[in-house]
Amino acid sequence: MAIILATVTDICRATWPRMHAGQVAFSPISYFRVGEGGWIDPGAGKQRRDPDPTFTALDATLDISRPNPQKRYPTDSLFVFQKSFIAADLVFVSPSTMRCRCVLDFGEANNDGFGNSPEFWELGVFDAAGLLLGYGTFPLQLKDATKQLEDFMELVW
Repeated sequence: MAIILATVTDICRATWPRMHAGQVAFSPISYFRVGEGGWIDPGAGKQRRDPDPTFTALDATLDISRPNPQKRYPTDSLFVFQKSFIAADLVFVSPSTMRCRCVLDFGEANNDGFGNSPEFWELGVFDAAGLLLGYGTFPLQLKDATKQLEDFMELVW
């Protein structure tokens, strides 16, 4: 179990106050995505990349649309998996902090589409409209059918 202190994204900070004020339609927290982006290799092996609050999607998803010289990841390192939350996964642990339980079960996300176990480095929490609310990175988590991954993302408003 890892607790990931995420950055609340800039787009969330701009949109959510307007939702709560009734200026735009409210969209509840709905799902999370884990991805194989979120790392950097400075020459001594992969390391987690600092979370970027300007992101609107996972880094692995954003990388697909980057032009070739700006791509960060090889094409076999772009796997993303999405899963919906259940109500018990979302808990306020203080008036300004929500803890989101993100679980990948034994049978989920065990193949990156290239016959390999996914190497997860990033996690994003989204609302029902697809708005990235929180984004975090963490040390490598290798996923295969022999294990369950459980992470908690804390969003501090």
